[in-house]
Amino acid sequence: MLKVSIHAGLLAERRPENVLATLDIAYAKKEALADYLIAATVRQAGERPPQVLTSYPRWSGSLWDLAARGIAKSLYGDAKVPPSAKPDKRCAYATRLCAVIERHTLDERATLLGTAELWQQGPERGVYTVKLDEDILGQREARFEYGTKRLEPLDLLMRALCWSLFSQDTPGPRPKLIVPASIDVDGEDRFDVASLQEPARTGFARHLAATRPTVAPVELALAKDYVQFLMEA
Repeated sequence: MLKVSIHAGLLAERRPENVLATLDIAYAKKEALADYLIAATVRQAGERPPQVLTSYPRWSGSLWDLAARGIAKSLYGDAKVPPSAKPDKRCAYATRLCAVIERHTLDERATLLGTAELWQQGPERGVYTVKLDEDILGQREARFEYGTKRLEPLDLLMRALCWSLFSQDTPGPRPKLIVPASIDVDGEDRFDVASLQEPARTGFARHLAATRPTVAPVELALAKDYVQFLMEA
């Protein structure tokens, strides 16, 4: 399961006491095009009705993209996400926020996979800078405007992620499933590992290293191994 936690303050100030909202993302169906159960909780407002995000391609995009779509699903259901209004001088705002993505399993302690920091940019209310970092895909940064009558941490994070990923305040097209072209090599379907885009390339390499630690990497991998990776890793 993945857990997104939003905190007041920057990463150095993160602690359980300043959690503003959480988003749990768990598999409802683990396949190449997976279905995810989305459960959000907001401090003081409580739990939101659970939602299901369907047909999302595994190992094909940013973890923050998955988080943004999970938040959008929780807040807006099947409706189209509306653009945010231009902030005015009376809007609620946060001076500093941060968020993290962690992987939780029954066998392991929480593993940090991604971080985000948002802070006010200059003296103008509602003008933010967001800086994202995540395993495999690295860092990105964006500047944006956002303001509502009351602070909505989930919606604010979703808008920040959308500006970073799509240069707009609503989700863009979902990632396409990364499926490499294969060729027949001595009666076996193989593909060029170097042709994979990230995060699939690094994810596939890690999967093979974990499941077959004594087998040396090859340039032309078996297509069936990639299918197994998409279905199980």
